[in-house]
Amino acid sequence: MNKVTGDAIPVHLYLCPLNLPGFSAEQQARLLDTLPLDEQQKVTRYRMASAREKGLLVRCYLRLLLSQAHERLNGEAGDLIAPTEWRFDYLDKGKPVLSKALFQRSRLVFNLSHSGDYMLLAIARLPKTLASKPLTPKSLASKSFNSKALGPEQQVRGLELGVDIERLRTNTNIHAILNHYFTQQERDALLALPPERQRLRFFDLWALKESYIKAKGLGLALSLKSFYFALSDAPHQALNFNGSAARQAWIEEAVSLFLVGENADQADASDSQQLARPAAGWQSMLGQLDDEYRFALSLSSTQPLALRCEMVSAQALLLAE
Repeated sequence: MNKVTGDAIPVHLYLCPLNLPGFSAEQQARLLDTLPLDEQQKVTRYRMASAREKGLLVRCYLRLLLSQAHERLNGEAGDLIAPTEWRFDYLDKGKPVLSKALFQRSRLVFNLSHSGDYMLLAIARLPKTLASKPLTPKSLASKSFNSKALGPEQQVRGLELGVDIERLRTNTNIHAILNHYFTQQERDALLALPPERQRLRFFDLWALKESYIKAKGLGLALSLKSFYFALSDAPHQALNFNGSAARQAWIEEAVSLFLVGENADQADASDSQQLARPAAGWQSMLGQLDDEYRFALSLSSTQPLALRCEMVSAQALLLAE
């Protein structure tokens, strides 16, 4: 999966701890000052100190790692972008994307997720072949975009990217959620597992479903029952997050995405299976950090991925000031 080929899409995957390792109030204030005023206000609006710390780290990580990815992926052009320069727009359902000007400079798309002690960030560079795809403005947010400024929409139409990281929770009533948000195929496959594996598989599927929802950028306007994931028991592959605090994860290679008709969940098992069709032009992967955390990535391309994985230390934020 890490082999680089000429037509591979470069994807950088960052695992970032969401705890401040003894940062002083002065150091936190310095990090806050690197953010634009509107983002500073969002951070300070949190009442709990732990929420403020995580909000600060998420925003600082995103800016630092966008700059690093841009330098690595577009460094030959000599066009560096400082962490303080990044600006964002939002699609109709709230998905953040780069502003038109910065997307045109970098051709980067990104998505992030955080749960428990970690943030997961994926950054990909849009291939020129995808950047030339025709676009339609029908799903643009009227408050953010117009027909003459299709930069943010081009990111979504050219390359849809979504990630999710989930912390396993032992108090979640998985069976109630299964009935409301999972398809018949997913329910049957999960309930066929031994009871001790069912909760693990629930969070595997939930991470995958969230990654696809986030890639589409439609929020809950896209029904969780309009698609499903099928997993096989193929051998797992090791995935190394390199860095000063490197750690190993495991990737489930055999993940298949299917789209189903509107009434598939009301049909019997055989008819429901016939209503499903493979999702053309998509690939997804499922990873597991340990028994507590799993993560997923979905991407609207079947081109091979040049995957670079990195474990990032919070200390890197201070070094980047």
